[in-house]
Amino acid sequence: MSFIRIRQLLFLVHMWIGLVLGILAALLGLSGSAIVYDQEIADFLDPPPHAVATGPVLSLDAIVDVARAIAKHDQLQIALPVIAGQPVLMRVGQISRMGPMSETGGREGRRHRHAARSEGGAAPEGGPGRSKLLFLDPVSGSVLGTRAAAMPPFLVFAHQLHGNFLMGRDGRSLVVGWLGVAMLILGATGLVLWWPRGGQWKYAFLVRRTAKGLRFHRELHAAAGIWIFAVFMAVSFSGVVLAWPQAMGMSPAGPSSPPHVEPIEGVDAIGADGALKLAEAALPDATPRSITLPAHPDQPISVAFLSHGSVPATVLVDPYRATVIARRDPSGSFLGWQRPIHQGTLHPIWRFLVFLTGFAPALFVVTGITMWVKKRRRHVTMNEPLAPQWVEGGAAK
Repeated sequence: MSFIRIRQLLFLVHMWIGLVLGILAALLGLSGSAIVYDQEIADFLDPPPHAVATGPVLSLDAIVDVARAIAKHDQLQIALPVIAGQPVLMRVGQISRMGPMSETGGREGRRHRHAARSEGGAAPEGGPGRSKLLFLDPVSGSVLGTRAAAMPPFLVFAHQLHGNFLMGRDGRSLVVGWLGVAMLILGATGLVLWWPRGGQWKYAFLVRRTAKGLRFHRELHAAAGIWIFAVFMAVSFSGVVLAWPQAMGMSPAGPSSPPHVEPIEGVDAIGADGALKLAEAALPDATPRSITLPAHPDQPISVAFLSHGSVPATVLVDPYRATVIARRDPSGSFLGWQRPIHQGTLHPIWRFLVFLTGFAPALFVVTGITMWVKKRRRHVTMNEPLAPQWVEGGAAK
C-alpha cells in the first residue's frame, strides 16, 4: 500500500472520529480546563478568612483539641503546613475511608483543598454530605469561619462531567477512557496528516494573514494541533491511565477499607504531631500536605505527602504502637507520574499548558466541522488536498 493510500485511510479515520466523538471530546476538554484552576475559582467566589493573630503557631495536637471540641467524633483532616498568617484548613466530618494505597493529597500541592478533590483529584460520586471545612487561626486557635465542603455547583458539575460524564463509575471506564483513546488516535493521525510536503515547512506552524474561508480553518486546525501536540498527547494518555488504572498496572484511586489497628489497653494513642514525625522519617524527601485523624479508634492515622513536589504519597501510622504500618511512594514508577501530568501539578507553566489544551478539542470541532461542511457544499472529496488556487481565499470561502 502506497503512502498516499495510507494517508487517505488515516484521513478518513481522523475525520470520522472527530465528527462522531468531537462534541464529547470538546465537553471533556472544556470541563478539564475548568477544574485545573478550580480552587482559585472557588476561593475567588468565596474568599477564605484571614488569620490575624501574631506569635508562635500552635502545635498540631493543640489545633486538633480545638477542632475536637467542635466535632468530637468526626474524622479530621488538616492541611499542611501550618503557617502564621494563614488560616489552618481542616476538613471535618465523614471523609471517605482510604487504604494504605490511597491517593489522598493527590491535588494538595495547592494549600486550600475542598472536599470534592481531597481524595485523589476527582469529585465524589454521591458520597456523604455532612463534612465541612473549618478555618482556625494557627496562633490563637480561634475559629475564623466554616464552609460547606463542596465547591460551587458548576465546578462540582465540571468534576463529574470530566470524571465520569455524569454516569458514575461506569462512565469513567466506558466513556472517559475510550474518549481518551479516541483523542490519542486523533493526535497520532493528525500528526501524519499535518506533516508538510517539501518546501512547505515554513507554513506548517502558522496561520497566514491572507488565509480565508476553508484555507483559514485548515491552517488554524493544523497550527493549533502541532503547537499543543505534546501536551495534548501527554494529557490524553494520562487520562486513559487514570480511567483504567488496574489495566495500566496502577492501584485504583477509589476508596478502600484501611487496615485495622488494635488499641492497647492503658496505652494512650499518639497525636498528630507524633504521627507526622514518624511519617516524615518514613518519607524524608517528601513534603507533607495533610494529616487525617480517624473517627474510630481501630483506624490508623494517615499522612499524605507530595513526593518530588508532585506525586501523591501516603504513610499510615499505628497510633498505639507508634509505628509506620504502610507507606506508598509511586514516584519511582512511570505510571505514578500520570496523575500530576493530567492534573497539571508538575509545574505552574505545565498547569497553564494543560489548561489551554482543554480548549483544543472544541477548536478542532469547530474548524473540522466547518471544513467538512465547506467541502460538502462544493462536492469536493473529503480527503482531497486544498487546491492551490484556494491559498489566498477565493473559492475557499
